Amino acid sequence: MSLLGVVPEGWAQSRLGDVADIRSGPSGAAVRPHDRSADGVGMIAPKDVRDGRVQTDAVSRVRADVAATLAPYTVVVDDILVTRTGTVGRLAWIPATCDGWLFSTGLMRVRPYQVVSRYLAYYLALPEAQEWVRRRARGTAVPSISTVVLAGLPVVLPPNHHQQEIAGALALLDEQVEVHDALSRLAGKTRDRLAGMLMRGESPGPLALPG
Repeated sequence: MSLLGVVPEGWAQSRLGDVADIRSGPSGAAVRPHDRSADGVGMIAPKDVRDGRVQTDAVSRVRADVAATLAPYTVVVDDILVTRTGTVGRLAWIPATCDGWLFSTGLMRVRPYQVVSRYLAYYLALPEAQEWVRRRARGTAVPSISTVVLAGLPVVLPPNHHQQEIAGALALLDEQVEVHDALSRLAGKTRDRLAGMLMRGESPGPLALPG
């Protein structure tokens, strides 16, 4: 029986540690306040990992010379970041826009090598996988999970072409979600601006609503 219950014949099951390399982020002391630079290399923190994506609007950056000393903690396209402290299990799939960035303490990098990366990211986001992680997190004030424990997560593995199909279908839906999220944010900004104008007795002129 798999983590998802009964699966089709011919589908396999493995431990996460057998299909991906898992590494924890650097020590919190690895980057000091004066190492940061507005035009440096992005360093992804747990706060930047939300909704399956890296939210890049407030990512911290470090000087290039500091980033060079942290090369083992670089992410590349198709890596997956997982939060290991606090709200454990939140994750983000790494796109081309974040290639070569760093990941900080409080995160683990999952680098797939025997499974389709995007499929694995969606699998790790499933409620069953998230619950498995939460149940094994230690600590009361600040829950955490280790790389050794995460490596034991059971992963359902359809044949490779099925993994590609599943990942492709879900990625299309993700794109639609991103478009709707962007429209929602734009509508909110328009509403706030319009409210201020109307309540000052100003005329906004013809309204051009998002969408």
